[in-house]
Amino acid sequence: MTMAYQLIRDQILFRRELMERVFWFVQLRWAAVGLGLLGCWMAFLAGEALDFHALVAVLGGIACYNMIFFLLGRQMQKDTREIAAFALVAHTQICLDLLGLFLILYFRGGSGSPLVVFVILHVVLAGILLSRTSCFIYAGAVIVALASMIWLEEAGILGRLRPLLGREMAVWARLGALGATLLAGAFLITQVVHSLRLKGRELLRVSAELNSTSSRLKALYEMVKQMGGEKDLQSLMDSATRLAATIMGVKACSIKLLDEEQKYLRFASTYGLSQDYLSKGAIEVAKSPINQRIIEGAFYSIGSIKEKDYFQYPEDIQKEGIVSMLCLPLKVEKRILGVFCVYSDESYHFAEQDTSFFSLMTDLTALAIERLRSELTKTWFFHKAAHQLRSPLHALLSMLKVLQDGYLGELNQKQQEALARCQSRLRVMGELIEDLLRLGQRRSETSYKTLKPMNLGESVRQVSSLYAEQARRKGISLEVDIREPIPDVLAEEGLVDELLSNLISNSIKYTPAGGVVKISLARQGRAWLKLEVSDSGIGIPKEELPELFTEFFRASNAKALEEHGTGLGLVIAKEALNRLRGSIQVMSRQGEGTTFTCLIPTILQGPQS
Repeated sequence: MTMAYQLIRDQILFRRELMERVFWFVQLRWAAVGLGLLGCWMAFLAGEALDFHALVAVLGGIACYNMIFFLLGRQMQKDTREIAAFALVAHTQICLDLLGLFLILYFRGGSGSPLVVFVILHVVLAGILLSRTSCFIYAGAVIVALASMIWLEEAGILGRLRPLLGREMAVWARLGALGATLLAGAFLITQVVHSLRLKGRELLRVSAELNSTSSRLKALYEMVKQMGGEKDLQSLMDSATRLAATIMGVKACSIKLLDEEQKYLRFASTYGLSQDYLSKGAIEVAKSPINQRIIEGAFYSIGSIKEKDYFQYPEDIQKEGIVSMLCLPLKVEKRILGVFCVYSDESYHFAEQDTSFFSLMTDLTALAIERLRSELTKTWFFHKAAHQLRSPLHALLSMLKVLQDGYLGELNQKQQEALARCQSRLRVMGELIEDLLRLGQRRSETSYKTLKPMNLGESVRQVSSLYAEQARRKGISLEVDIREPIPDVLAEEGLVDELLSNLISNSIKYTPAGGVVKISLARQGRAWLKLEVSDSGIGIPKEELPELFTEFFRASNAKALEEHGTGLGLVIAKEALNRLRGSIQVMSRQGEGTTFTCLIPTILQGPQS
């Protein structure tokens, strides 16, 4: 936007025209001085009674300050970019020229001289290069100066010089001066108008490019947003190829991923390519010069596909009607994932700006693919590990129950205590496994359950009642404050239960006896509900707050108070809140307590807010 503003300021308001044209005066002034000296010489030869010494002195003075402006102009055009400096030079030149012109008028017949019409040129130049106010000021000043000259001549203060020419010749002289003024004015105006028209066309071109870039960036934002919401890798890549082809305005698009040995490229997703083209299967990198270069890290653009050694299967390229193409490596840092290509049926379709924009699109797509791969790997591990651990864990708990009940013989007091500690540890592990399974299941869902209107106040009452007895046994006051009426929210019972259960149980767990846990629910503006779960517990160290929603993280003071914990409760709560399109903030002071504030959109906001 800054570039566009500068362009408009410089060209629409004609500021750049001032910088480019202000030293026209110098060139015109050399011509005027030369013509003035020539006129004096001709008048001298004709025996005219003129004060040649005065005229030559005035013309010499004009030539001297013109040389100063000439040297100043060369320096300013190299070093100066301030508009004010050029405006000051323009004003100075106009003032000096008008002073010189009025001196020449005085020595060439006064107000009756044919040269009087030349004052118009400087008013025209002021109108072209300077502001409207400046132009009117100069016009007024010229009128006042001419009126003053006429009044002084009529009053006899200034002597009226004898006309140099006869009546008939004076008419022709005035006509010649007027014609010269009109031609000079027409030349100046047409030059400026032509320059402005060229700049106007350039401005329109830049404006069109800015509009095109803006539209592309909006489309790219929508593309990234859609890819960010995908939970399946194939769906993500299909979205990328479809949207890339649409945004770039091309015939087709493809994503090819490298195998583990990086010897073959396989089509992972395509858009606009026929099955015949894809039926060849994997592409051997060693036999494809183009793909080999791309995998090495270079971008590749072909304006017109003619040479057959470009491709492993050139005849298939011709059948598809592909004439030009642009390919870039899909890479994250220095690791190459594959190749992203767009294909056009037009020659030399891709300009330099297309390459830059597609490079940005490729990098964002590679990051999205890598992110989803990482998430899917982590989810698979959670799910697999939890399943593998749950069965033997349950078997161990069953065996310990048999021992505890004395079916294999009586146990003494120490054996009973050791057995109880084992059961406690195994139950904690069981909680961890259940949390892992729940987290893995949520993250592996490819489609979310439909959110339906529900009363969050009722859910708060139900869930808090389940923890009332636990709080009473621990000596904690559990307070619930629901400020009716509250609108419904779009939610799903399981998500709300996970959110409330984890926040409330966490507060009770880390609040000592005699403390308070408070749950409040109220409207926040028209379209939001604010859910707060606060406690007077141990709080969280300030330096550890940024890691609070990280898997398996537990604050240092939490570990000291309560040895057992999974470090997944708040992660599950936050992901449940994300599904509800809400947000969460934490305020905490160590030793004073913690407050979790959740903002949840109501049905008044609409499903797509």
